[in-house]
Amino acid sequence: MSELAEVTQFLAAREPWSLLPPGRVAHYARLAVGRYARRGSVILSAGDQPTAMFVVRSGVVEIVDAAGALVDHDEEGACFGQSSIIEQRPSRFTFTAVEDTLLWAFDRDVVGELVAIPEVRRYFTESRLADATRREPEGGPILQVPVRDMVTRDPIGIRTDATVGEAAQAMDDGRVSSILVLDGDRLAGILTDRDLRRVVARAVPPSTPLTEVMSHEPFTIGDDALALDVLLSLVEHRIHHLPVMAGDRVVGMVTSGDLMRLERSSPLYIVGDLARQSDVAGLARVMGRVPRLVDRLLRQDATAEDITRIVSRTTDALWQRLLDLAERRLGPPPVPYCWVALGSLARQEQALGSDQDHAMILHDDARPDHEPYFAELAEYVTTALAECGFPRCKGGAMATTPRWRRPLAGWLREFADWLAAPTSEAVLNSSIFFDMRPVYGDRSLADALQRRVLAATPSSSRFLGHLARHVNDTEVPIGFLRGFVVEKKGRHRDRLDIKLGGINPIVDIARVHALHRGLPQISTRARLLAVGQHGVDVANLLDAHEFLGYTRLQHQGRLVASGAEPDNFIAPDELSEFERRHLRDAFTIVAKAQTALTVTFQTQFIS
Repeated sequence: MSELAEVTQFLAAREPWSLLPPGRVAHYARLAVGRYARRGSVILSAGDQPTAMFVVRSGVVEIVDAAGALVDHDEEGACFGQSSIIEQRPSRFTFTAVEDTLLWAFDRDVVGELVAIPEVRRYFTESRLADATRREPEGGPILQVPVRDMVTRDPIGIRTDATVGEAAQAMDDGRVSSILVLDGDRLAGILTDRDLRRVVARAVPPSTPLTEVMSHEPFTIGDDALALDVLLSLVEHRIHHLPVMAGDRVVGMVTSGDLMRLERSSPLYIVGDLARQSDVAGLARVMGRVPRLVDRLLRQDATAEDITRIVSRTTDALWQRLLDLAERRLGPPPVPYCWVALGSLARQEQALGSDQDHAMILHDDARPDHEPYFAELAEYVTTALAECGFPRCKGGAMATTPRWRRPLAGWLREFADWLAAPTSEAVLNSSIFFDMRPVYGDRSLADALQRRVLAATPSSSRFLGHLARHVNDTEVPIGFLRGFVVEKKGRHRDRLDIKLGGINPIVDIARVHALHRGLPQISTRARLLAVGQHGVDVANLLDAHEFLGYTRLQHQGRLVASGAEPDNFIAPDELSEFERRHLRDAFTIVAKAQTALTVTFQTQFIS
């Protein structure tokens, strides 16, 4: 194989080159200049203005920030240097060859030519976002940026009876790349610069009604979401504009450009990097950085709620990429389906060391001959998740179990049976399956299931009574004289399970109260806040949940730092007196809430 053919083949298999027609890939392959970097040599220094974009052909490049802190490693196929060229600024990072490394360099003019191609420009937008979010540990975390704080101007809208020409003029006057189409106060659609390019390409007259060319029912995001949620939505739906909603009212717009300007911590980079991986090994490498992310967030004094939400959303991105890869491998699904998260991930409360909990809801048009496709898809994703550090669920609560991979009608019958006959299995399953959240696919299937279930639970008093009694079956690890009850023998001797004895009961209490009122919230904090509006005393439970969760994360962070596997078993003797005192208080709050639940649901009369 000639050198040109080898370069062309290498580039064609990787983004952004794979986004180009084959002939164009060969064109750019001719412009590649080989560079060799000996181990330990600096390729690009922080503060220098790069004269070329580099592509790693082989080897590893270490990236450190201006303070000397390790940021990441670039491996085969990675590009660097283009962000500084595009933004005409010095590099923020130093790139050093960790081992003997072969590079291909593309000069400034080539980068400019590439950026003129829309598909490549979108790819580089993600890369620039990733670059913008790499910074020293003391930088502010992205989780501190709610969407409402990203909105910097009032929404620019236009009536549904406007023409294409009027919309284009309004966009030009407002200097915006998109405009909201409003029917009164209701969002009817959106027109973007990409839509206008299609209009021009098809020679659509300016007098054409706007409703004929706009995007109907655009994806939106709530103003209480996080910047990380914005990125996940943009990547998942392959869009660049998101209207921001406060209830049913449009309050603004956020774009990929807004994300680039945040220049915050690394969760965005990890999520963006996951979306660019083409195999399981690459996804596993990216997920290997999550413990370091948790450590950084702990040092930034982020709350346990925010940290577990960040970890959960990162896992969402992993699942979405795996399911996308699975569909590319197996072909499109024979009928619509929804892949749902269960348990802690559904509640967006995932800590380190979690196993897998998931299921599939199939469309009712699913036939027996469709089963092999979905079985293979479930096995592919489950196996890949194990390779990425998520062990299989020992209880089998996974989509690989046929019972948890069924049409919507089958799920409705399953829940109806649980509510009607609350056996011990039904009560046990409630802790997993009543916490369900759509992650990928046709979300309307999960929404339909949730609506039906929540409509039935308030009147299922016997089932709720069994759930309440089950909550009280868990013994809080604190004795009569407020001493800690620890394991007496075995591997966890002199330790207590902070999840089993503290966090889980609060989760269960919140779930019982929410189901009792048919409330749609899934996360524990959201459920507690919602039931608090119905007269339930939740203030102390909210504080206890946050303290217990933060203490667990600190413990897991110390284990990971020492090279051990994260778990939930804490040694009280290793805590400070301040921590032990508050741990006792938290457990006492949980025990009192359990007692209150007994009174509310009269569990003494449950047989």
